[in-house]
Amino acid sequence: MKLIKFIFIPLLCYCNLSFAEEDLIIKKNRDIFEKMPLISLQPMLNFCREEQPQLNVELEKAYSVAKVKLVNAENNVKYNGISPLQQKELDQPVDAAFKHELQKMLEIMSISIRKVDAEKYCPSLIDRLNNFDQAEFQRTVEMQYSHYIDRAMQKKKALSQE
Repeated sequence: MKLIKFIFIPLLCYCNLSFAEEDLIIKKNRDIFEKMPLISLQPMLNFCREEQPQLNVELEKAYSVAKVKLVNAENNVKYNGISPLQQKELDQPVDAAFKHELQKMLEIMSISIRKVDAEKYCPSLIDRLNNFDQAEFQRTVEMQYSHYIDRAMQKKKALSQE
């Protein structure tokens, strides 16, 4: 039993460390599209890691599977058969004001989630991560790209008519 504890506890600490060290820093506009779903999950994951530590192993397993699906969905997104992530504009640095706004948004999410009942929420989060539908998420992202590009085209058209 001591041997199992000796192996299990460092393994658990390593898992938590490896997820904590995950590179979610936004340097380029491309990072916004590729990492935003993972970044927006962080307040919820942190809440459950702190409030329900007995579920950490199950949470990390569910998150690691969902993370792969999220990244795959983002990489497979197409708009009219072309990946929007190939555009040169996406390789431009992210505006500092946007980074600041994102940080404020994450802080607000962290504060607001503190009001939730962790005993009910955390198992629900694990269940949602386990049942994450990559195809549905990809369709949703493609629709968002479509709306974004359509709005940009309309603005460009409006500016050229002036």
